[in-house]
Amino acid sequence: MRLFLLAIALLLLGGCALPRVIVLNDPLDARQHNDLGVAYEQRKEYDLALREYDRAAELDNGWGRPLINRGNVFAARGDWQQAEKSYRQALRREPADGEAMNNLAWALLQRGDTEQALAWAQRAVAALPKDPACRDTLAGIQIARGERIPARKAVEEALALSPSEELRRGLEEKLLLLDAQHDVADHPAAGAPRSGR
Repeated sequence: MRLFLLAIALLLLGGCALPRVIVLNDPLDARQHNDLGVAYEQRKEYDLALREYDRAAELDNGWGRPLINRGNVFAARGDWQQAEKSYRQALRREPADGEAMNNLAWALLQRGDTEQALAWAQRAVAALPKDPACRDTLAGIQIARGERIPARKAVEEALALSPSEELRRGLEEKLLLLDAQHDVADHPAAGAPRSGR
């Protein structure tokens, strides 16, 4: 009996000393990681969203969507340099993606590169001619460049495409801004500050 107990004790002690190898298997595919990233992004858990978008991009190296989403997270954080980088990576994977073009144009505008922003916005409008958001981006860039007439045309075209209520409000604000710029251009004194005397 004593020998039996000693053998059991040795087996138990020996079993504890053996290293254990755990093989982890990720059961999610690229689309599922991307969807999980979207859920985290909606909850404003940006670090977790970025991790999931990175994993999705790694699992499917021909798919641009997770890189667009990754860029959107950086844009939400105000990190326009990283947003630009992500949108460019998406375009390397899917060169005809109008959404990536549009978002790249917006990131470039935020970084002050209106020349490149304009070129990408025009390409986005050509790729997605019925998307009012692309024309809104184009108008925003044209406004920043002081191109009132083309900006007004882009805003009017966007409004004709039945935008969402939120986008419609933004477009109407752009029209008001353009009208105010027009009034100042036609009547420079009207826009000058008045003295209190």
